[in-house]
Amino acid sequence: MTKSVDLEVFHGLILDDFQKQAIAALLEGKSVLVSAPTGVGKTLIADYLIEEAQKKNKEIVYTAPIKALSNQKFKQFKNLFGEDQVGIITGDVVINSNAPIKIMTTEIFRNILHSRPDDFAHASHVIFDEIHFIGDDDRGAVWEEAIILLPESMRMLGLSATIPNAGELAEWLSHIRKEEIEVITHHKRAVPLSHYGYVPGVGVVPLEDLDRVIRDRNLLQMDLYADHLDLIADIEDRYLPCLYFVFSRKKCEIKAKELADARNYLTRAERMQVLEFFDSMIEPYEIENIPSVKRMRHLLSRGVGVHHAGLLPILKDIVEELFARKLISVLYCTETFAVGINMPVKSVCFDSVEKFTGVDFRPMLAQEYFQMAGRAGRRGIDKEGHSFILVDLKHYQKESYEHLREENVEKLQSRFKLSYNTILHLIDGQDEVITQMLLEKSFAAFLRNRDLYLVEDAIQSMQDLRSEKKKLMCPQDDNYLCPLDAAKYRNRLRKVKRKLSRSRQTRKARSKALLEQKARLEAILKKPVKNCSEKEKRTCYEARRDREILKGELKRLEVARRELVNELRIEEEFAAKKQVLEYLSYVKGESLLDRGKIALDLHVQELFVTELIASGFFHDRPLEEICAAVVGIDFDRRRGDGRLVRHKYFDLEPLLELQDRLALVEMRFLGATTVRFDPYLSLQAYLWAKGASFEEILRIAPVPEGDIVASLRRSIDILRQIRAAVQGDLSLTEKLTEAMKLIDRDVVSVNI
Repeated sequence: MTKSVDLEVFHGLILDDFQKQAIAALLEGKSVLVSAPTGVGKTLIADYLIEEAQKKNKEIVYTAPIKALSNQKFKQFKNLFGEDQVGIITGDVVINSNAPIKIMTTEIFRNILHSRPDDFAHASHVIFDEIHFIGDDDRGAVWEEAIILLPESMRMLGLSATIPNAGELAEWLSHIRKEEIEVITHHKRAVPLSHYGYVPGVGVVPLEDLDRVIRDRNLLQMDLYADHLDLIADIEDRYLPCLYFVFSRKKCEIKAKELADARNYLTRAERMQVLEFFDSMIEPYEIENIPSVKRMRHLLSRGVGVHHAGLLPILKDIVEELFARKLISVLYCTETFAVGINMPVKSVCFDSVEKFTGVDFRPMLAQEYFQMAGRAGRRGIDKEGHSFILVDLKHYQKESYEHLREENVEKLQSRFKLSYNTILHLIDGQDEVITQMLLEKSFAAFLRNRDLYLVEDAIQSMQDLRSEKKKLMCPQDDNYLCPLDAAKYRNRLRKVKRKLSRSRQTRKARSKALLEQKARLEAILKKPVKNCSEKEKRTCYEARRDREILKGELKRLEVARRELVNELRIEEEFAAKKQVLEYLSYVKGESLLDRGKIALDLHVQELFVTELIASGFFHDRPLEEICAAVVGIDFDRRRGDGRLVRHKYFDLEPLLELQDRLALVEMRFLGATTVRFDPYLSLQAYLWAKGASFEEILRIAPVPEGDIVASLRRSIDILRQIRAAVQGDLSLTEKLTEAMKLIDRDVVSVNI
């Protein structure tokens, strides 16, 4: 174990032992994985590492799972290290990309490692913030690829919320990196956290007493109901400011309005301060008449806020700034607010213990709960943080609350999968080592192979033990009947005779089989019984019994082995997707064809976009139609968004036909399709590129403003990828740049 560094204070904060241990390990040249609760100061370790890199004129990469966190870190590091020292690359935003401190999403980092790994030749470290996202269904595969492709010259610092299998993760990292990974775990929160349920008709109840109180008072039989206003009213005198987590954007807004209509948390002077700041921030965008902007202005003037992905980015910026200034007492938010945004509060509330998955409801995972609840408790201000869950007695299940303990935080699981882009890079590089690493050395493969080794070792041990037990038994002798078997055979014979006596003459086949069985048993029982001592009988009996027990265990282990062998089929996925690429003329054997070379620079809907490029779509169509098409690439319509608005401006039918054609090819080889094109926002994108105001495009369909902005910004990212893929075609690259400029204006622009 690395000793602590001789450093007590950093940036005015007293360092804990785990921070000093992590810093010491980094100074020794080791890669480090830190697993610690939310809010204990893991980012201080990253700050120290960056300062050390600056002193040594070394570059450093800081990756984050989402763009919002990347943007926040960019602002923070500009203040810490100077504007010229920090750059950001997130696909839709590229600023000062040659700066020594490079901030990027993990996906962008992975993409650059695939195509231009030499870009990091002078980087000493990569910092993986929120590395537990390796277990995320959507993003986890990106993290694994980035780690696998990481150059040997770079060391890594992984920062994670508490994960119970940090040792397994470090073991895998050591295995693929061929270096020692120092694991630093810390379990004590900077501010202790207390957990409560808010029970209708009762009030605040410690979570460990929740079920007893509900059962003792027979509350499940009563028609009792409490809502967020009851909970806030109960805690507002002692536990504000608070984050109130709601797993629905719409409900966030409804509840915030209800509270703002019932309460006012600001003095007159504070209200004027909020309104002046709000108006000054939105003035450049001319959006003051948009209904959501008016609603937010009213909420904030009462000390109540809303924060979710459907808001305009400028509104989220305003909310975050006012929250940091302590001018918001209750902030209704979705769980994305808990990812990286370091804004601790006195308490955290949950509107429900269940989350909607898009299909049905499920209880919160312990990992999710502690990521959010961990925001409760301000270091140096609060002696204790408080978490409150609003209890719905009509749908009460005690298990949904009882598992919310830190010892129940779920293990990280691999989410590794292969994209077409990854397969093309593997074929293009023809590097057997990298291919083997990606196909066989993912976190999933490591865990599978390790478990398989343990199971096979256990099977061999069981088989050896069964052989040892057999040696204790009497040797088989066909001339004698074992005394331990005599009673068994006599019982079998009696049963056969009973069946024969009951069998009818018409069932000749059954009677014949019983007669044959009777004859075999009678022949066995005619043999003389072997003369064994009582001690021999006892030894033989115990050996037989043990062998039967071992036989059952062996069957269980054989089933486990089969499951492990079938668990990971990356090789099959590789082969099937390669067949798709060969059928579509992207690949021939082990060589890339022209389409395959184009797709190397595409990381979203590679097949669909490449076909558009090859068809001449981007050459032939006007800029506005290009913007309309690109916004639909990989668009995922939210539940309740409504129907597609029909119009006469342009024809996207050929693109829908292309989607169907590619889907049929994938279904043939994969049994499923990955192609996704939905022109739901295409009309908005077309009119925006034509110069329409944001208010005008909002009238087309009831889509959250933040979703429109996010989709338009994602279009910029896709256009940038297409531009890289066709970089030899100067006229087309210029055209794509113009398309990006048409989108990147006014409220859609990012100012960081």
